[in-house]
Amino acid sequence: MSVLSPKAESLLTTLASQPGVTQQHMAGLRDAITRSPALVELFNDTMACTAPAM
Repeated sequence: MSVLSPKAESLLTTLASQPGVTQQHMAGLRDAITRSPALVELFNDTMACTAPAM
């Protein structure tokens, strides 16, 4: 399993706290992302290129 960057983890944590988002939603999303090393790399790279959330 590939490892998400701290910035990517932070985004997932923020998403998990949104109204209507369940633990099942987050488990499915995390599983979908982390099962693919290429997707983890893309997700981490994309997060590295974004400005910090305000």
